[in-house]
Amino acid sequence: MGTEPRQPKTKLSTTIVTSLFLLSLATGIYFWKTSGQMARQNNLNELRADSLLSAKFRLEGDIRSLESQLESNADNSMSLDNRITDLHQLLDQRDHEIQLLRRDKARLERSTQLHNRKTDTSTTRTDSLEKQLEAVSDKVDWLSENNSLLVKQNNDLQNQISHLNNTLSTTVSRTTLTGDAFFVEATKGNKKETAKAKKVKTLTISLNILSELHLEGSQEVYLSLTNEQRAASIPPLRTTTVSLATTNDVIPVHATQRINFDQNPQRISFIVRPGTPLKPGKYRASVFTKDRYLGSVDFQFRDSFLFF
Repeated sequence: MGTEPRQPKTKLSTTIVTSLFLLSLATGIYFWKTSGQMARQNNLNELRADSLLSAKFRLEGDIRSLESQLESNADNSMSLDNRITDLHQLLDQRDHEIQLLRRDKARLERSTQLHNRKTDTSTTRTDSLEKQLEAVSDKVDWLSENNSLLVKQNNDLQNQISHLNNTLSTTVSRTTLTGDAFFVEATKGNKKETAKAKKVKTLTISLNILSELHLEGSQEVYLSLTNEQRAASIPPLRTTTVSLATTNDVIPVHATQRINFDQNPQRISFIVRPGTPLKPGKYRASVFTKDRYLGSVDFQFRDSFLFF
């Protein structure tokens, strides 16, 4: 590009020189004018050359800028390629997730269908259960009415039981009632009382028969003397069997008498004369009829000491 302006300049100079030689002096004035034009033209050409050189430099800068842009674009292209690769991988992952979701959807649809079938069955069962529940509810109502009636009857019975308990609390069973005011008197041969076993010649035991015992008619009454081991304390007249409320007992009989229980109240006395000396210790005197226990009393005799 720098040699193109110089070639026209050389040709122009050659032409001018030839013209100057041909025209010689006759054309001096014209030459002078032409030389001025050439100088101006030369200056113009130099300006054009400088302008072209500046344009060259600008073009070279533009080329370098374009090369830099190309390099940057290459880097951007590589980055874009990487992004595209990443996008493809992401798309593959999304496709895989979509497939999984489709499988889950199909499985859910199957489960929904199965659930719907079960729901239909459950609906049928629910209808049946509702009918059963209605029947049960009716039965509960019926039972509630009966229960109210039973509660009322129970309250009435409780009131009757309370009344009976109150009555029983003030009433004693006849089988638990016994005679009272027992009295034991031991005397010597001179009719004086004694507490010495060997001195006892006569033993008198008495008690009251209560009218609450409701004994009736003429009955045999027995006196039985026993020790702490419930054995006969002295030889008995005989033994007999008494039928009590819970058991039948064989008792030794030391005294007996027939009593008319229609004469109430009354006091009964038994007299026992031991055939042998009594031994020191505790004694019990029990009174019976053939089928009733009338009570007992405990007493004690002591041993004899020297001079006493």
